[in-house]
Order: sequence, then C-alpha cells, then structure tokens
Amino acid sequence: MDDSDLDRKYIIDEHVYNCAFCNRRNVGYAIVEGSYFNWTRDKTCYVYILECSSCSKKSMHLSFRGLALESWNHYGQGKWTRFSALNRSGDGGFENYDEQFFYSVPTSFFVLDSRIPRILRELVIEAEGCLKSNFLTGASACARKVVYELSKLQGADGDNYEDKLKSLKAKFGEVEEVYFDTLLTIQQLTSTKVHEGSYDGWSSNHVRLILASLREALHEIYVVPAKRDDRRREILALKAELAPTSDKAEKVPSDIEHSSNDGDLGESSDDR
Repeated sequence: MDDSDLDRKYIIDEHVYNCAFCNRRNVGYAIVEGSYFNWTRDKTCYVYILECSSCSKKSMHLSFRGLALESWNHYGQGKWTRFSALNRSGDGGFENYDEQFFYSVPTSFFVLDSRIPRILRELVIEAEGCLKSNFLTGASACARKVVYELSKLQGADGDNYEDKLKSLKAKFGEVEEVYFDTLLTIQQLTSTKVHEGSYDGWSSNHVRLILASLREALHEIYVVPAKRDDRRREILALKAELAPTSDKAEKVPSDIEHSSNDGDLGESSDDR
C-alpha cells in the first residue's frame, strides 16, 4: 500500500497534518481558535487556526463548512481541540479535509526553501493564492513569470518563452524533463482565446499540475545541489577526523602560542 499521496496534503486527518513552517510531515496539531464571519448576506465562512505541536507556529484555514470540533486530552497535558471523529466518510475512513478548505495561510502546505531566490518564491506563492480563489489565468500568468525570472537568473538563451524553457532544460539535464515539458503548456493561456472569452480548455487541475512541476523544478535546481554540497562537506569533515594523527599537522595550542608571544613582548619591553 502506497500512502505517499498524504505527503502532498495539508491536513491529513483530525490528528495530524503536514506543517508548512517546520516542514515536518505527519506531525500533530491543535485547533487553538475557531470562529466565523459573514462572507455574503447568505453565506458563512468559518475560520480555523491550527498550531503545530512541533514548532508551535500557527496557520489559518478558511472553509465554507462548519466542521464539528471536540476537546480531547493530549497526552495528559490538558485539553486540546481537534476536528470531531464524527466527520468520518461513509466508508469508515476520514474524509478529505483539504477539500473542505478553500484558502489557507501559508497558501502552500510546504513553504518554499529559502535557498530558492526570493522573487521566485513570491511569484509561486502568488500563483498558489490565485489558484485557491480559482483565478486560473492569474495563477498561470504568475507561473509564466517565474519561468521568465528563472531564465534571467540562470542566463537562459532564447527570445521567446519556449526557447527559454528549452535552454533551461538543456542546462539542467539532471532535472526531470517532464517538469519543463509541463511548463510549456502555460503558453496556451496567453492565446487569443483568453481575450475572446472562448477559452474553456483548462481547469484548476491543469494549473495545479503546472505549479507542482514548477515547485519540483525549482527544488531540483536550487535545493538538491545545496543539500548535496552540505552532505559532501559533512563526509569530508568526518574523513578528516578519522585521519591518522601522524598525517595531521602539529600545531601549537593557541593558548600556549599566545602565552609565548606575550613573554617575548614582555622581554622586549624590559630591554627597552
């Protein structure tokens, strides 16, 4: 049984979620606040504030459905609030909580790594915010802008969007080709069909696929090499520690060397 799809969710069930701040998967959370307000005259919006049991940071989640809450004793440390187990689906399993929330802050269930340039991170976050509100053209435009900014940062060749992507694809051969191939489809959203009002070939799933591909590409371009370098330095450091004593240069301890220098200075002073 493969449950890896759970890693792509925000809220897994009433006990655990994937924290957007400490990037821990399957970690416990508590609903520390719950409220509601009038979205329209006839529509109510419910607000849930979730706190990570690991890093204690809080995220906000909006839903048009009032989910039942209940109190429970968290390992004897007092009363915490969770989504009620009454929210079970008909087949006995937990329903998909992610589908109950139309907007969350942070907007993505995993904050983009800080090693990815800020301008790219901000555009991805904006795109995901548009997607949450089902603004598909806005989300796709932001995704397209990410590709242009990435091309500029990486010095990609080409005069148009397609050529720049092909240049990036050639430059980063270690990145899965399917990510770049998927990003090519953004061009369709800039066709005249959009302006003529007859564009109906896309859905939120198409844009979600583009953003997922974009995230993975950025992760492999900026984060994976950095982590590889970190591991390499760790291995080299361990190797240096295990080197035979005879192979290590003998150095005078800094405190002894300092003391010796002080003495020389003292003698020089006395001679004067």
